[in-house]
Formats: sequence, structure tokens, C-alpha cells
Amino acid sequence: MKRLLYIACTFFCWMTLGCDDILEKEPLALISTDNAYVTESDAARAVTAAYHPLQANNWCCGAWGNSGFMHWVLANVASDDTEKGGESGSDQLYAQQVSLFNIPADNDATRFAWSSQYIGIRRANLVLDNIPDIEMDEDLKARYLAEAKFLRAWYYINLVKTFGDIPLVLTSEIEAYDLTRTPRQQIYDQIIKDLQEAEAVLPAASEYADDDRGRATKGAAQAYLGKVYLYLNDFVNAEQWFAQVINSGDYSLHPDYYSMFLREGENSSEHIFQAQFHNDQGAQPANNQLNIVFGSRARNGWGFNCPTQDFVDAFEEGDPRLGHSVYKEGDIMPDGLVANVGNTPTGYLNKKYYVPEYERVGGALQPGRDDIYMRLGKVLLWYAEAANENGNTQEALDALNMIRERAREGNPDILPNITETNKDALREIIWHEQRVEFGQEFERFYELVRQGRAGDVLRAYAEKYGTAKGSGFRDGINEIFPIPQAEISLSGGLLEQNPGY
Repeated sequence: MKRLLYIACTFFCWMTLGCDDILEKEPLALISTDNAYVTESDAARAVTAAYHPLQANNWCCGAWGNSGFMHWVLANVASDDTEKGGESGSDQLYAQQVSLFNIPADNDATRFAWSSQYIGIRRANLVLDNIPDIEMDEDLKARYLAEAKFLRAWYYINLVKTFGDIPLVLTSEIEAYDLTRTPRQQIYDQIIKDLQEAEAVLPAASEYADDDRGRATKGAAQAYLGKVYLYLNDFVNAEQWFAQVINSGDYSLHPDYYSMFLREGENSSEHIFQAQFHNDQGAQPANNQLNIVFGSRARNGWGFNCPTQDFVDAFEEGDPRLGHSVYKEGDIMPDGLVANVGNTPTGYLNKKYYVPEYERVGGALQPGRDDIYMRLGKVLLWYAEAANENGNTQEALDALNMIRERAREGNPDILPNITETNKDALREIIWHEQRVEFGQEFERFYELVRQGRAGDVLRAYAEKYGTAKGSGFRDGINEIFPIPQAEISLSGGLLEQNPGY
């Protein structure tokens, strides 16, 4: 599938991006919806192209990528876990604006987050509008349509949690700026409908061939249904859907926490949904450059997304996950190099995206590290949270302690099993475990918002460290981000700005 993503990107540049009178000549072979969706191969390319916006930092779409803004800026830098970093405070100003919650409507991070997800939705809608008319194997057609529904739901999850009420586009015939905003609950209703219809058809992970690894699976649909219900505070449905993933037999915790984030751990038994990237030299448009964005300025990196001291201090004494999540000056890295973190403002860099020298087949700009969006470790801790809220304390403890057992790496003297049974106290323990287990994995800010404590946590961070970061957070406003001004202008007034922006 990694190679297909590269081919499909070219195909869909014609279908979704457009060009202005190339050489002012009529193309000899014009691609349109009338001739682009004819054969089974056309269907395969169209579906694969709908996966393309998943790639967090794709060079062919600009060095800073599309979905990447949503991840490292809006999920990480907006939180108490990560400082912007870079050469100075004004380096990539859009990220600094997010960190301070002084976010204008023309902020680049929000603009690209919006556009990248709606590109994905348009591509999914093109599949859903056109593939039903193709004469091809009916079972494969049904799977392709289920994949498109899953992807449309995935992109809408990102949009609704980032912007709140948004246009609901369910056909390729219209654009988002042609519509008014749909209430958040209706967006979630459509997401649930798409995911449930996809889950009923998609194969289990074990039923896919190796070449199809990375495609949407039944387990991925179940996991995201659980996550959506968690966002809606529907803990009963969340627990039930997460339980289906856990009990499916398709997934197990990767035995070694850190290697799960290396190339050797790609598509492991723990991974449920991830964006696939090339490992091949010369395949730069399908490589993942986030290791450069997050890497040391002293070693071919740009020094962004720097873990905070508060994040480091959140780990219990002796927790090996600290050394697997961040690195500091003088640490010995997986490739034997001695870490030089450059001028990072916190003294730390993100180790989960460090690419060892032996993985850089074509050089620093051409690693193929996949982006892991959903894994069993997350599902277990979200299941534990839902089970605790539902009064199923033992189930919550069992899931929580599975994570801690893997984390202690065989050392019985650290990370003892949790035995707390008070619901409120156990909730806090689970939230803490979530922070350290999937820290720097593009969840923290959205999790704080979901838990209803973003303002309290961020303002406490600002006061504790005497920093402006987080101090500007306004309750009832900054839980979501501004609608890009360019989209409001395109809509001719149909789209209205979020309050406070």
C-alpha cells in the first residue's frame, strides 16, 4: 500500500486540486469523473488516494505538510506537554500563537488542518459517489466503500474536535464553503453512522494480505467508535466498542515499548491504524519528515515540538517510558550516537520520532517511519476510563495494570499494580497513565478538552513555570480553534466564525 499511496497522489492531483490553463492548451487526454472511474484498478487508486491526507508531513504538499499541523501544533504545542521550540519565538509564528492562545483567524496551523481534512473528505466522497457504478468484484467493491466511509469519519473526527460546528459535506458535488455549519452533535451522528456501516463490512486485520497493511479494518472502526463515544461522554457505548477490540484476538501489546516506534515495530500486533510511509531511497514524496521537524538543530533537525519539564516530571520514578519518550543532552541513542539537543528551550526532544542513522536509507530527509494513530495501548486505557465511569472497577484495573506491566519491563521494583477502587481517585490515576503512556502522540490537548479541564491545567502550568504559555486560555472559547478566514471569505458569509475569534 505504501507504493500505491505514491501513485494515487499523482492521480488525485488532477481530480481534486486542479491547475490553471497549463501551457494554455487543451490536454490530449483529459481526466474527469466520466473516465476516471471505469475499471477495478481505477477504484483501487481512488480508494488509496483517500488515505493520502493521513500522511502527517508529506513533502509534495509543502515541507510542513497537511495533517501534520493538526498533530504537532494543535494537539501537542497547545498542551502542557510540549513547547514550540525552533530557532526563536518567532520561528513558525503560527505555532507560537497556538501556544499562547492568541490565535488569529488566518493562522496557518488551523488553515492547513481544515483544508487537509476536507481534501480527505472530498476524496472519500468521490469514492462513494463513483465506485458503485463500476463493474467489478462486488465483495471488493463493498470493502472499498467501507474504507471510504471509515476515512470520511476519521477526517470528520479531526475536524469536529478542532473546530466544533462545521459544514457536513456528503457528496463530491459541493465544497465545504458552499454550506453553513452543521451542529456538532449531527456531525458526530454522521461519524457514528459511517463507522458502524464500515465496521459491518471491513475485514479484520488478520484477513488482509501483507500488501494491504495500513488499510482500515474492523478493529480500527471499533476503536474509533469507542473514542467517539468517549468524546460524547457515552461511557457505556465506549466501553462496549473498546471491549470488542480488546477481545477480538487480533491485537496484543507489543512486548517492547520503544521498538514499537521504530521501523522494526511497524505494523506490529499493537498497531490498529497508522499512516504508511515509504522506506525507499528516492521516494521523498512518500517519506515522513517529522523526524526533521522534531530533530535537534545540531543534527540536521529544526528543533520543534520540545517536551516540557512538566511532562518529564509526570513520570513515576524509574518509569522506562520516560527514556523512550524524550531524550536530553548526552543520552545514548539507539544508533549509538551521543545526543546533542541543540538550543531546545526545554532541554528535551521527542524520542518517539527520532530516526536512527541505520533507518535513514536515503538520508535525513527520507525516513519511512509510519505515524501511529491508534494502538492497543490507547484502547486499553480509554477502556479503563470508560469501565471506571460505568462502575466496572475490576475491569478498569485489569486494563490499567496490563499497561503498567508492559511498562515496567520485567522490573518488579517499579510501577506497582494499581489497587485503588474509589471512582474519582481511579479516574485521576487513569488520566495520569494516559498522559505518560501516549505522551507526544498527538492526543494531549484534545484529551484535556474532552476531560473538561483544559483551562485549569493550562493556566496552572503557566503559573507554575512563570510563562505565558497557556496563560491566555479562555474557558468556553479556546476549547476549539478559529475557522480559517479564507474559508469564511470563500463562503460569502455562509460560514460564521467561532465565538471569541
